Formats: sequence, structure tokens, C-alpha cells
Amino acid sequence: MSEAKISRRKYLKYSVAGVAALAAAAAGGVYYQRATTRRRSIKIGLVAPFSLPEGPDMERATKLAIEEINSAGGVYVKEWGERVPMEYVIADDEDASPEKGVTAVTRAIVEDKVDLLVGAMSSRAALAEQVPAIKNRVPFIITGASTHLVTRRGPQGNYGGLPPGDPLRIEDAEGMSYMFHYCTTTFHYSKTVMHFFGEYLKPMVAPNRNFRLAILYRDDAYGVGVWNDSNKIIKDDKLPIDIVAGRKYPPGTTDFHAELTAVKAAKPDGLFAVDFTVGTSEIYIQGQRDVGLNTVYVAVEVCEGPEFYTLLKKWGDHQLLESKFGPFAGPPYYLPLMDTYIPKFKQKFGVFPGMMGADTYDAIYVAKDAIERAGTLDKAKVRDALETTKMKNLLILTETGYIEFGKTPETYHEISPATFIEQLIWDEKLGECRPFIVWPEKVPNVGTIKQRDFKLPPLYTPGEK
Repeated sequence: MSEAKISRRKYLKYSVAGVAALAAAAAGGVYYQRATTRRRSIKIGLVAPFSLPEGPDMERATKLAIEEINSAGGVYVKEWGERVPMEYVIADDEDASPEKGVTAVTRAIVEDKVDLLVGAMSSRAALAEQVPAIKNRVPFIITGASTHLVTRRGPQGNYGGLPPGDPLRIEDAEGMSYMFHYCTTTFHYSKTVMHFFGEYLKPMVAPNRNFRLAILYRDDAYGVGVWNDSNKIIKDDKLPIDIVAGRKYPPGTTDFHAELTAVKAAKPDGLFAVDFTVGTSEIYIQGQRDVGLNTVYVAVEVCEGPEFYTLLKKWGDHQLLESKFGPFAGPPYYLPLMDTYIPKFKQKFGVFPGMMGADTYDAIYVAKDAIERAGTLDKAKVRDALETTKMKNLLILTETGYIEFGKTPETYHEISPATFIEQLIWDEKLGECRPFIVWPEKVPNVGTIKQRDFKLPPLYTPGEK
């Protein structure tokens, strides 16, 4: 039986057990968990979509991190004077659905009585899933959603720019202080992609005019966030880029022929595809195979997982992916922990690790560190400890070389990730593409990360000559 099916079975088990509690939740109840000094294991609620490729990757990484921690003796809780093991329970939002996610997270809080929550992949789901965590004061390390609103939509972040009365605003300042974002925001990776196009690719393909860019994006918080941030970055940083096509579509779309035909008519020099693994691979394939749009495609880091390369096949050759975790950039790797994590993961699970799992793996260790410094499982004290986190980079690059959460309204409870651009190259022997870091040359506190020079796809056609 596959891991995904096993997790699904756990989900059904928890569904039955949580019926009574959820009935109370539907009546508007809030469930502050009773403090206890009884020695017990530490429960992590893993919020992940198990009908999508990203969910199993997150669970594998969680399982590996917790096994490592427990094998080393567990987590030291000072008020108990001993080490205790960690365990995790599944809060399965299936297809990153907000409705299913709220049910699953509420169940994890009410029925399973988790000490912390880790995960959440999509912005659309995370904005809903964090509400029961805010109400119940449960620390939530959000590792996937890229909208900055998950930590900034309260007063600490000036409501993320949301106007008074906007339904997304959270007025509960104390509740918002339990939210932490261990992920790249739409601003961070849009900035990397825009500067790659404007500073690196533009002189190569359009030396005498602006770079012509098309953006295809999901009509949700993730896609709209990328659209808004990309336009703002081009304007604020005065990049030589013209947006010649912007097309949005409903989440879950798999047929992109109409959108791609319209994009081709706009004659772009490059296409930014803003979707998850399955949708992005379809855009790359349908664009080249069916529409004849022979341009440079770039996608977002959520696609950095083994399924992306399986789905793309040869259609990924010479195309691009923004990322902050390079499982094929070694050995030796650019961060020391990757030298042990990647082979151990592959040996245990039979596949290469993805970026969603890498975020989650780090977050489990961030939770362990905070609990040990707090000396207790008291959620307010764990929250306080998370706010003062300062750990050296684990699997994810940051600009400072440390895992730290921001304190200003513009960075509230966010990390400062360093991201890069990979180019996918077809490997005839493997029958899949493999990514190589092509930009930038170096990152602070690490040094050189670039693996090879970028080359235009063989059939590349510039937008206008």
C-alpha cells in the first residue's frame, strides 16, 4: 500500500473520531486546550494535501525529522525534567481545499489536541485553515502558502494593506501572534524571476527593446499575489520588462489551450506559469506540443519535487524553475545538512526529496528548538520562543544564513529566503529532466551555487525582432 493511501486511512480514522467535536465547532465554539503537566509525547499536526503530489513529500520529510529527533532521545522539556518523543497526526486538506482544510485542522486541534501545527500548501487553503488555529492560540508554522497575508493580515502587519471591512482582515492581534511563515512569499520569488528576466535574459534575447513577458496565473491568493507583486517589482525596480499578456484561470484548471493561444498571439519573450505541479506541467506541455509556443517557461518552487520531472518528460528540456532547495545540486551540496538529508531520504523512501518536504523538515526542527527553549508545552511560551528563533540554515537558504522571523510590519513572522533559478536539462539515460542552478552565481553566507550557464531552448523564438 502506498504512503498516500496509508495516510488516507489515518484521515478516515480521524474523521470518524472527530464528528462530535466538529459538531460543537460548527456551533461556534472555541477550544482552548487545558494546560497539563502530565508527561506525554509532543503532537504535531501536519497540514498537507494528500491527493496532490506535494502532500506525500511533506509527510515523508516529517516522518524522517521526527524519527531522527526521537532516535536522538526526543525533545527535552525542562518543566518535566526529561526528554519526550514527538509524534504527528495528519490534518489532510486533500486537494488544498479551504473547506476540507478547516475541518481537518479543527479536528487536529479539538480531537487530537495537537501542540503545534506545521504545513499548509496553498495560500487559498491556508487563509482558511489558520482561523481555527488563531482562535485556539495554537502555534502554526506555515511552510507552503506564499501569500504574505498569512502573517500580515492582522494589526502587526498593518493588515497587509487590506481596507477596513475586508473579510480577510484579522482583528485578533494576540491570535495572529501564533502564526509563523517558514516559506517564500509571492514577493520573494516574483522578485527573483523578474530580475532574472530583466537583468539576465533581456540583454540576450531583446538587446534593443524591453523584454516581453506573459503571465498565466491561478485566480486565487497565490496567483493574484504573484501577478500584483510582479507588476510592482517591475515598476519599483525600473526593470526593462513589458507585460504583454496576463491571463488568470480558476484553480484546478487542466486545459490551458485557450489561454496559451492568447499568450502566443501576444508574442512574448518568456512565460511565467503560476500553478502547482500538475497544472504547471500541463502548461509547459500544452504550450509547446499543442500551441507551438516556443518560448522560455518559468515556474515557481512548489513544483520542485520528483513528480514534476516525471510529468514533464522531455517537454521540460531547457525550461526554468525558481527554487530555494536544489536536491540535484550535489554532492557536495551548498549546505552541509543536504549531504546527509538527501541520500537518507532517497534510501528510505526511494525518491528524491522535494522542496515542500524540505520546508516541512526544517519546521519540525524549528518547533523542537522552540519547545526546548520554552521549557514547556505551554502554547504562549512556545509562541514567545518561536519569535526569538535564531538557528543556522538547515535545508533552506536564507539571506542572513540564519532562521529568524521578522518583527517589522513588512516582515512580520516571516523568514528571509534566498532563491535561485534552475534550468532543466533532459537526461536520456534517466528518461527525465534534471535541474541545474544557473542564476545567481553566489548567495551571501554560502558562496557559489551556480552549476552551469543558461542556454536558450533549441526551438526558442523571441517575441519580436
